[in-house]
Amino acid sequence: MATKPYTVKKKIGGVEYTAQFNGISAALEAADSGYIDGTSTASVVKHTKYLLENVIVEPKGLTADDFDNMDDLNAVIGFARNVMEGNFRDKQEKQKSANTKGSE
Repeated sequence: MATKPYTVKKKIGGVEYTAQFNGISAALEAADSGYIDGTSTASVVKHTKYLLENVIVEPKGLTADDFDNMDDLNAVIGFARNVMEGNFRDKQEKQKSANTKGSE
């Protein structure tokens, strides 16, 4: 089953971010490419860079240095990671179900 890109918006620190889900294969490739070369240690720098370049599609061209503090950066990275892994879908479906339960 092919997955088309899907976007999710969230406001963090007064800025609206749009993250794009590109499928589970893209998430697996991101995980594999995020290791420090020649080791089995994950690189926070590589992972952050990947998420800002490939998952956060608006605003475009973000780098870690565009953030004033680690709390905002970590919130955006957490949001991007959830979207990249497809974790947003179950929450949206549960919310839709809860909103329509009483109206049946």
